[in-house]
Amino acid sequence: MKGRDNACHGRKQEWAMTDAEWLDRVRSTAAAGEWEAAAALLLEGGSEATAEVLELTAQVAYGAGDFDGTVTAFERLHALRLGEGDVVGAAYAAAMVAVHLLIDAGMLAPVRGWMARAERLLEGMGESPVDAVLAMVRTFERLLSGDVDTARRWAPIAVELGVRHDVGPAIAMGRNGVARIAILDGRIEEGLVLLDELATSLMVGEYDALTTGIVYCELVCAMQGLAQYDRAEQWTEAMERWRVGNAFGGIHGRCRVHRAEILKLRGDCATAEAEALLACDELRPWMRREFGWPLTELGNIRLRAGDHAGAEEAFVAAQEHGWDPQPGFALLRLAQGDVGAARELVREALDHPLPIPSKERPPFGELRRAPLLEAEVPIAIAAGDVAAAQRAATELSE
Repeated sequence: MKGRDNACHGRKQEWAMTDAEWLDRVRSTAAAGEWEAAAALLLEGGSEATAEVLELTAQVAYGAGDFDGTVTAFERLHALRLGEGDVVGAAYAAAMVAVHLLIDAGMLAPVRGWMARAERLLEGMGESPVDAVLAMVRTFERLLSGDVDTARRWAPIAVELGVRHDVGPAIAMGRNGVARIAILDGRIEEGLVLLDELATSLMVGEYDALTTGIVYCELVCAMQGLAQYDRAEQWTEAMERWRVGNAFGGIHGRCRVHRAEILKLRGDCATAEAEALLACDELRPWMRREFGWPLTELGNIRLRAGDHAGAEEAFVAAQEHGWDPQPGFALLRLAQGDVGAARELVREALDHPLPIPSKERPPFGELRRAPLLEAEVPIAIAAGDVAAAQRAATELSE
């Protein structure tokens, strides 16, 4: 790497390494999961940024918990490739910015902007692996936007392009999209079978760590959304075994939230709260709008433990992050004896659901109403409205 020798003179004198040896050392350190050490090696390496160095920087930043560093590295890679006239390489970097903004931050507006930029760059070019990545992103951008018809069309395309160009994340996320859409369409058994098959592929190590972690999270969320708690617990245990030495970036924190959910169901609220608090700490640098999800789970755990003040603090914090902490907040008001407020909150959530993009709960459809209806039954009974309770119970059963 020309121009880096002077900047790295001290490093080369001390270690007597060539540039290739330095990069190999960074890669091996990252492969061992020593992300902070790998980041330090990159920092010591000087200021010149080749495409190879920038892509490695993005990977290491992700492992070290630096979301902004990951996105910035891919943005710099995009600019570098454009300057070099490598249109496909620039489109790839743009697609990777979109991937991380989608998966880690749920920031759909900039996701659409980076996708559009990548698609414009690829106009008139032959089909490439970048098209598989974009199909994967398009599937979930549309799904989280509530456009299931378009998502339904893109999910199998992501799988097809992923297979053709050997892009594992596109295959896995496309398969996941096909299964989740089947469930949202009401073809629940079909969707569950597809998810079980995909989960088996994760267990045998067919996909990279980031893809595996994201899909594990979606599997557990799908099971919990269907109240399939036994299956959710089994896949959470599988995810727990996998995450040791594998989970990195924001995946570790997401795993903790799922573990907290299962511990709450078992009645171990003290351990569940400890896990939820750790999850909030780990996810704070990663999540933007979705940060209300771990906060809401923390509130649900505290509510179950009888800590009303702590539950309210967590629910209010979730609201401040643009998240709807229902039905937990309504059930808190019920536990505090304010039946009128509880009823108003749960009906508002049912009648006017907030369009919050989330991979962790059904983004639309009847399944999203299920936990609200479950909460409405005891609230309506407490209000003396047996007919309303019966209507909620009937819809919930359906």
